[in-house]
Amino acid sequence: MSDLERPVVVKRVKKGSHAPHGGSWKVAYADFMTAMMAFFLLMWILQTTTKEQRAGIAQYFTTGSIMDSATAGGETILTGGMETLETTEAMQALPFAGFDGSNEFPELAPQRERLIQQEKDMFDRARIALEEAMRSDPALMELHDSLVVSETKEGLQIQLIDQLNRSIFNSGSDDLTPSGIRLTNLLARILKKLPHNLAVEGHTDAVLFKEKKDYSNWELSSDRALAFRRMLIKLGIADKRITRVVGKASTQLYLKKNPEAPQNRRISIILLSLAQQENEPEPETKEEDLTIFLKAASPFGGSAAAK
Repeated sequence: MSDLERPVVVKRVKKGSHAPHGGSWKVAYADFMTAMMAFFLLMWILQTTTKEQRAGIAQYFTTGSIMDSATAGGETILTGGMETLETTEAMQALPFAGFDGSNEFPELAPQRERLIQQEKDMFDRARIALEEAMRSDPALMELHDSLVVSETKEGLQIQLIDQLNRSIFNSGSDDLTPSGIRLTNLLARILKKLPHNLAVEGHTDAVLFKEKKDYSNWELSSDRALAFRRMLIKLGIADKRITRVVGKASTQLYLKKNPEAPQNRRISIILLSLAQQENEPEPETKEEDLTIFLKAASPFGGSAAAK
């Protein structure tokens, strides 16, 4: 058969699409790289930190709480890391490479700044604890405008403020109202968890007190501050922690543009900053009592606030 007579055979191959590739390998690879990064970070920490620093890191990730489990009563508030002056003094400011890839090695923040920041964090946790406690009790939620928290140069200030139809003290008296008692009980539960000394200040509005002879807003504000101190001690606050009790009458108004407003009648409790007291500790103060615990506190609210 000649080549011209041979049949022509045409092979047609049907091309099918490949099965789609899955992306699960990317997830596994990302997990692997994350684990490797964590491993090398751990190696770096072990290589560059001191024994005291490693102990502090281990304590934070082991407990993560400043509350004594024996007395916490099942509460989970006020949790967070803590750092003692004894531990901090042993720490060395270690240089570290900048994350921008530069060869500069900036120093860590000074010890005092670190302690101040930790105390600010602690004050913030106290504020959150008060908020959570109030939200958990409908009776207290009705009083949320009567509790104002703010930060001052002296420390954390907590104020119990009169409302238009709800007061902290009975009119013209140093006797706490039921509302004042509920708020004081709440406050005492939180204060017992903190190491700070306390200052108590009584304030009134600018309305002249005429119900008693030779008795003015000065006496009234002082008597209320002393009565509040007695109540705190009754609720378990150590007597020695309350280092200042004063009555200021209407010299420091809450609403300066409205001197006779009910909000000016209030009790102020200041958690005195341990960072400020650090340089001049009292003779009986133990070193561990100067522990600096864990942004700026904000008021719970404020609206109209009786004498």
